[in-house]
Amino acid sequence: MKVSVVLVGAGLGLRMGGGVKKPFLQIRGKPIFLYTLERFSQIETIHEIIFVAGQAEIQFLRDQWQDTLDAHKVKKIVPGGKRRQDSVYNGLCQTGIGVEIVLIHDVVRPLVKKEHIEAVINKAKESHAAILAAPMKATVKETGDNLCIQRTIPRNNLWMAQTPQGFKRELILKVFNQFKITDREFTDDAEMVEEAGYRVEIVPGADDNIKITTPEDMRIAEALLTN
Repeated sequence: MKVSVVLVGAGLGLRMGGGVKKPFLQIRGKPIFLYTLERFSQIETIHEIIFVAGQAEIQFLRDQWQDTLDAHKVKKIVPGGKRRQDSVYNGLCQTGIGVEIVLIHDVVRPLVKKEHIEAVINKAKESHAAILAAPMKATVKETGDNLCIQRTIPRNNLWMAQTPQGFKRELILKVFNQFKITDREFTDDAEMVEEAGYRVEIVPGADDNIKITTPEDMRIAEALLTN
């Protein structure tokens, strides 16, 4: 079985501030994207990694990191699009013909565990579509326009979606082609697959698979990567 990984790292990173985009911020002297690459490249069934980056960062990656990228199974660096789904589509189109499963992962989730990646691969092979997610622990309130609580939502069946999200290659390409010209913005890849009428299964993950979005996330990631 051959698996491709589309690493999505073309966002603007506006919530972080500063002049360096999130994938290139350093934790303990190493950029975030390299931690993430290391988690995926060690898995034997992963055949290739497609790195989706901002247009302005592609030449920098090739000039400064090409040998490292080659050593971590990065076969192509492709430019992102206007929306996240456009960036993912650009990466999907570059995956190899013989690939059975495609994983889509946020490059700024450097703490994902090897066993969770493998579990998503196995579940996607079995059920065609699967995502990593953590059970909701907080109490969730729904409010009206005046911020007055209307109801408390039972959390028994609520999950916080994470990545990687894994799909049969034929399925995910079919779905992305279906929604390629839509004006609707999807919050994650599974939502698009759900909208197309396909079943998506959850693989239980862990709370520490955080997406680094704010300076506080950087501090948490540094502490977790130290342990």
